[in-house]
Amino acid sequence: MKTVLFPALDPVLNGGIPEGDQILVSGPPGSGKTILAMQFIHEGVKNGENGVFFTLDSEKSYLIDQMKGAGIDAKKLIEEGKIDIIELNPTDIYVLLDDISRHVQRLGAKRMVLDSLSILYVYCGSYRNLPEDLIEFLGKTDYPPPIGMGTAVKKQMLYTVMSMIRKLGVTTLLISELSKDSRWFSRDTVSEFACDGIILLDYNVLGATVTRTLSTVKMRRSKYREGVHEFKITEKGIELQLSP
Repeated sequence: MKTVLFPALDPVLNGGIPEGDQILVSGPPGSGKTILAMQFIHEGVKNGENGVFFTLDSEKSYLIDQMKGAGIDAKKLIEEGKIDIIELNPTDIYVLLDDISRHVQRLGAKRMVLDSLSILYVYCGSYRNLPEDLIEFLGKTDYPPPIGMGTAVKKQMLYTVMSMIRKLGVTTLLISELSKDSRWFSRDTVSEFACDGIILLDYNVLGATVTRTLSTVKMRRSKYREGVHEFKITEKGIELQLSP
């Protein structure tokens, strides 16, 4: 069974994405990632599916205002218990995972957004986020080995986070910031391999004109329309123009 992302993207995603999949939404700042994610949560409400928007870098009130600009009355939906916006503290990954699980279960959510993996990745290398058995060992031994809190540890921890979220069974959008000149599809360079699909957003500026584009570069369990498609952000959210 498929989860409709939202109607504007139906032609690109062949009617939606498989339930329970994790989709990476990547792009540079200002490319429309958060708006796309908000529409995804709102579309769930229309289909009787509750949703949770988890944020690591924005205040709840700010996101409510931003949703209003896309024609979504988030405050009302929160009061009705259909969605929620949760500010997460990334300094302790284990607590963060517990918070995600608790709020998903509380709402009976079928959809969730995690914004963003880029910030989470920064904290994945902290000492507290080492595997618990290793932390316990380091606390007991008089001769602790040197611990390299480098890229490998951070990637392993991020992969663990994605695996734990997958077990919740919710259809998930994972947002990642991306620099314009990147040859990867994520800042962490690992989530693009662990996820089920990738939606890439971008923009180009020519004089006073900003052209935003969307392309699907990966979907493991679903067909999709290839190509680079232009879109606009309006008071109704994202409006897509399909390429030939």
